[in-house]
Amino acid sequence: MVTKDTRKEINNILVIKLRYLGDVVLTTPVFEALRYYYPEASITALVNKGTDAMLINNPNVDRIFVVERDENPLTDLKKQIDLILKLRRLHFDMALELTKNDRGAAYSFLSGAKKRLGYKSKPENIRRFDRHLLFTDLIVIPKGTHMVDRHLQMIEQLGHVPPSRSPVLYWDKEESLSCEEILLQEGLSLDSEFVVLHPILKSKYRAWRIEGYAKLCDHLKDEFDITTVLVCGDSRDEVDFTNKIAGLSRSCPVNLGGRLSLRHLVVLLANATMFVGIDSGPMHMAAAVKTPVVAIFGPTEKKTWAPWGENHTIVQKEWECIPCIKEGCNNSGKSRCLDELSCEDVIGVAGSRLRTILERT
Repeated sequence: MVTKDTRKEINNILVIKLRYLGDVVLTTPVFEALRYYYPEASITALVNKGTDAMLINNPNVDRIFVVERDENPLTDLKKQIDLILKLRRLHFDMALELTKNDRGAAYSFLSGAKKRLGYKSKPENIRRFDRHLLFTDLIVIPKGTHMVDRHLQMIEQLGHVPPSRSPVLYWDKEESLSCEEILLQEGLSLDSEFVVLHPILKSKYRAWRIEGYAKLCDHLKDEFDITTVLVCGDSRDEVDFTNKIAGLSRSCPVNLGGRLSLRHLVVLLANATMFVGIDSGPMHMAAAVKTPVVAIFGPTEKKTWAPWGENHTIVQKEWECIPCIKEGCNNSGKSRCLDELSCEDVIGVAGSRLRTILERT
């Protein structure tokens, strides 16, 4: 626990989260709490390359370091050493490792921070030399804890009550204007009513069926006269997937698959009427900007990864094997719980949710 007196001794804080986009979005309440309780401290984030976009313009983050990897072992080693030296020069007083992996634990220890908080491993996972030995404080996470609450247990371990539990993203006027330009080329604007659909990640075991997505686009147009905007990453598989949805749909959804930067995506989601998509970074981004979410879940544990906040809905099979938390059935890459999710299940929920939203506006 950090007392009021010892708070003054904490001038440099390091927060480590070496996971994916959505994971970093869900750390933002931690930065807010640290700024609230340590207003004079410099707060640094250490995240994987690409996920730093989730912290840009965040007033609670003073500095962002990214972990870059290289296939060449010698080049990779040099990059990691250079990063560690940069961290050590900042003389951190405290490090919060939110990832629960060996690499994050190593960065926490090698940063030189005097106080280092990490998560305790399960007894069956502790090896002769385990990462928990690199921390000064360990936190036990109850099973089924949502990732936001899990992160904030670090703040509670310090003896503080989080001022907010809501993830948040920030953007600026220039990013809004450039996103508007992209939409205008497609006959839309940020003031238009539109639904954002994020149908796939590189890991296809989380994706629903192409024909189902196409029917959803058509239903939203036919029933509500509202356009669907398709988004995805820039990998070939993801772009091909969204192209197939657009080609199969007769309602001409706006296909921005692979064309938006993450910063533009933040702006798009913030102005959308509703978001429909899989368990993913964009889903957590949409919830963070307070856009209503209809999430399509397969083998995912919704207690841990549900979109945070109110006005969100999850469509998921109620089978005994869910959540298996595997990459498809028996790690096959194909999820039967998604393949057998009917159009009526998804379209019915999405349509009902959109009707309620439009009636309120």
